[in-house]
Amino acid sequence: MQYSLSTMLPIVLASLFSLTQALPASLAPRDQVTQQLADAQNEWRADTSKVSQFLSAVPTLQGSKLEAAAQVALDAENDELLHKKVLDQNFSADQRIVEANDVLVTQGTFQSVVDALANFAQNGASMSPTEISTLLQQTNAVRCGQVLPAIDTYFRVTGEKLNNGGVLLATRPTNC
Repeated sequence: MQYSLSTMLPIVLASLFSLTQALPASLAPRDQVTQQLADAQNEWRADTSKVSQFLSAVPTLQGSKLEAAAQVALDAENDELLHKKVLDQNFSADQRIVEANDVLVTQGTFQSVVDALANFAQNGASMSPTEISTLLQQTNAVRCGQVLPAIDTYFRVTGEKLNNGGVLLATRPTNC
């Protein structure tokens, strides 16, 4: 019997199709989890960038512009918790995540940033330049020294799981 491309191609394609149909169904959920992790990481980073952009701009803002920008940053900061929750559900057994969560939640560093942003959003227009500067310095001391490194840990662990060749870092404000 003589084999040619025209006689073998349909057989090869049918065989490949049959093999792909026999793959375990558990592969699909794994892909969904991977996508959820990637989305959570990317969206968390986008939110940290919004907050960092605000903190970088604070020295140039005043009055209602300060309050409006602070509200955007506050909304982004609160949104970060949704993305953190996705990563916590997948990595809660990882000791690095346990330690990062301790910094963010147990030690209250994340909440202190939320409180500062809320203060800017609610009272920024009536704050003196000195009060604005002091609150900014206090916020950046906690956020740059503790919160962002803890978020970096989440991103590092997620990057290891995604195995995509890169590790994201949380965006820092220029006045970190």
